[in-house]
Amino acid sequence: MDGIGISVGLDGGLLSVTPTNAVGRLALGGGPLSVAVRDIATVTVHDAGPLRNGRMDLRLRDGRHYQLAFTRAHQAEFTRLQDILAAQRGPHVPRPRPADEAVPLRGRGFFNQEVLEDPDAVRVLSGGPSTGERATTAELRLRDDGVQVLIEGHAAGVLPPEAAEAYRVPLARVRGAGTCRARVWWTRDQPEFAGTVALDLAEPEYLVPLNEIDPAALRIPPGRPFQLTHQDEHLAVLAPLVDSAYLPGKALVVGSLHLVERAGPRSTSVVVAVRVAGRDIGELGRQTSSRLRPLLGPLDEAGVPTYADVHLQGNALAVAGRVLITPPEELPPEFVQRVQALLRA
Repeated sequence: MDGIGISVGLDGGLLSVTPTNAVGRLALGGGPLSVAVRDIATVTVHDAGPLRNGRMDLRLRDGRHYQLAFTRAHQAEFTRLQDILAAQRGPHVPRPRPADEAVPLRGRGFFNQEVLEDPDAVRVLSGGPSTGERATTAELRLRDDGVQVLIEGHAAGVLPPEAAEAYRVPLARVRGAGTCRARVWWTRDQPEFAGTVALDLAEPEYLVPLNEIDPAALRIPPGRPFQLTHQDEHLAVLAPLVDSAYLPGKALVVGSLHLVERAGPRSTSVVVAVRVAGRDIGELGRQTSSRLRPLLGPLDEAGVPTYADVHLQGNALAVAGRVLITPPEELPPEFVQRVQALLRA
C-alpha cells in the first residue's frame, strides 16, 4: 500500500517501507526500511483530518523512530496495518532490571499510607525548625517478613503488617523494589522528640501498570477520573487486560491519547480516543475531549505521543474504565514548561 512518498509492505514477520520520492527518503533517513515485526516497540496511528495528513509512528526497540505519512484516503489501510502489527508483535517484554533498582510506584496525590517509623531515623531526617515537615522520596523493599521503608539511605521504618501484605503482590511484580513520594513530619516541642512518616501510594491494584511505555514519554499527570465511553465496543481488548491483572478484577494501564473525528447526525466532532498497544479501548466524552484539545492538539501536530493512566475494573463480560487526567488549566507549572520545550523542539 502507498503512503506519502512511501510504499509499505508486510511479508510474514517483516515490515518493509520503500521511499518513492524525496519526501519518503527524508522520512526514512535516506533509504528503505526493513524491520522484523518483533523489533517494533510501539506502533501508533494518528488519524488524518480534513486539513491534515495522518501518520503512523513506529518506535523500534533499539530506539529508532519513524513517521510514515498518509492521506485521508489511505486511513483505513494504515489503521488495519496497525492492528496487524499490534497483534503480531505480541506483548512487550521489558529488559531485566537489576535487583537493587527501584521503579516508580503510582500514588493517589496525597500522603495516605502510614509507616511504623524508627524515631531515631526520623530525627536524622528532620530539618532545623523545632516543628516542620518536608517531602522527599522513599524506597520500598520487599522482605520475607514485611516491607521496609528507606529514605535517603536511612531505614525509616516498615509498613504495618496489613498494608505490607496488601502491597506484597504488586511489589513482587517490580522485583521487590519501588519508589514513592514520602512526607516526614517532626516536632521537638514535646517532652520527647516525635515524628511520623507517611507515603503517597495508590491502592495495591493500581500501584503498577500492566504495560510499559518509554520512561521519557509524555504522561499527563494523573488527576480527576473521567469516564471512558464506548468501552463495550472494545471488550475483545479490555477483557484480556483485566484478566491479566495481578489482583482480580482491577488493573492500571497506560493509554495513548488521540484526537479523532466522529460523525454525528448533524455535524462532525473531535473526541479523544484512548488506545493500549495501538488498539482502541474507548474514548472520552465530547465535553471532556473539547476541554483537552488545547493541550493535545498542539502535541499531536508536533508528533509528540501523549499518554495517561487508565483504571480498569470488570470481568470477561463487562469492563469499565476511568482515565485519570489533570485538565490543562490545572497542570503544574513544571509540566507546562516541559510541554512548551517539546513544542519548541
